[in-house]
Amino acid sequence: ELIDRSWEHYRRDFVDLVSVSGWILVPAILNIVALSIYPAASKIIGAGALTRTEGIGVGLYAFSTWIVAPIIGLWAFVAVVRLVRSELSGRRGGVREAMADGKRYFAPTLVVSALIFLVMLAVVAIGFAPSAILALISYALGGNTVITVLSGVAAIVGILAALVLGVRWTVHYYFAPFALLIDEVRGKETLTASRKLVEGKFWSVLLRLAVPKIVYVLIGAILMAIVGFVLSIATTALTGLNSDVQLRLTTIVTSVLSTMVAALLNPVIVSSDVMLYQSLKR
Repeated sequence: ELIDRSWEHYRRDFVDLVSVSGWILVPAILNIVALSIYPAASKIIGAGALTRTEGIGVGLYAFSTWIVAPIIGLWAFVAVVRLVRSELSGRRGGVREAMADGKRYFAPTLVVSALIFLVMLAVVAIGFAPSAILALISYALGGNTVITVLSGVAAIVGILAALVLGVRWTVHYYFAPFALLIDEVRGKETLTASRKLVEGKFWSVLLRLAVPKIVYVLIGAILMAIVGFVLSIATTALTGLNSDVQLRLTTIVTSVLSTMVAALLNPVIVSSDVMLYQSLKR
């Protein structure tokens, strides 16, 4: 049902949704420019000196990948959630308002994302800190055999605990950004609101979160594989035996294609998440 409803909404409001989600293509466009002047693979492998233009290509690619892409990605997520919220409430033509909301809610969403990151960091600490502490004690004692064995056991238990807690807390706090963007809940209260929605329904929520994403990602992967195969043949035909040019074109095509698929899939995945969030509140 969730897949059917989200797909119907996506199909009906495709133009509005993609007009917002499509902004994540901006980093891809920057990457095209960067990769077109990026140093050849042979020069990188040979550790040759870069020209000024090649240096600009390297810097632009890093800037686009590590700064522009995360900022626009978060903004697009916020804007799409707000747009879907508006559309599901019966309003139309809210694209400009959603894009403005992307700016207005950017910082609060960043704060919520940071809180979720800290929660996931706690999972890592719980899983690996005991083993690391025991390993340090063993090292300080000159390689004590018993403590070394305990450290190994603690590492195995810690990995299992981290996996279990990681999945559990990911589901528990998954809806924190939606609590902010849909119901105006702020700060750490978003974590509490998300956890309350999931309490007593963990496996049901996990299933309803995972299945639509698996279906849509598989569709995207198949689409990428088909288009990528055709483009790889075209790239090989155009470049012949020039491996540097072929690698450059292949990298550009892969970067743009993956971003285009993400721009197309993002709205339908967000729609299913918003619908699930709203159904859990009832």
